[in-house]
Amino acid sequence: IGRAQLVSHATLEVAHYAIAPARIDAEVARFAHAVDEVQRELESLRAGAVGVDGAGEFGPFLRVHSMILADPALSEAPKKTIAEQSCNAEWALTLQLGALVEQFDQMVDAYLRERKQDIVQVGERVLKRLLGKPGPLPALVAEEQTVLVAHDLSPADVIQFKHRHYGAFLTDIGGAT
Repeated sequence: IGRAQLVSHATLEVAHYAIAPARIDAEVARFAHAVDEVQRELESLRAGAVGVDGAGEFGPFLRVHSMILADPALSEAPKKTIAEQSCNAEWALTLQLGALVEQFDQMVDAYLRERKQDIVQVGERVLKRLLGKPGPLPALVAEEQTVLVAHDLSPADVIQFKHRHYGAFLTDIGGAT
């Protein structure tokens, strides 16, 4: 029992709009820049976790998120969509995330199906960058009577809470990992 503190990851609304042919290269570059920024953010979180108790358990998760981000299915396919459909980067990424989630939903292995959430978390970080809403979670008041409430928490989110003492974490979704 404790005071609830909400960590909101509201679903990001993504507009779909056409890009003029002369602006396609700039839109592709904007997407690439957002991917690079998120990669640096993940590296910074991993580096900052070195002195934190239990950082060894989060390092591999952050490495997996970096690998997901570096995978061409997430970092290159949207560029192709931008060029072929003359659409904005956010829309191209949303389309690709939808296709990837659908592939993971069809997997028989429960552990692999659960990895879809990692892809969504990484994709949402890039979307936030593209939408101008980047950065870590806001500083929260942490005390032992506080229950942190969220739809889901990524390893990158959790590492920011590692040095604080919450009474509990409550999420809508999640799995063993």
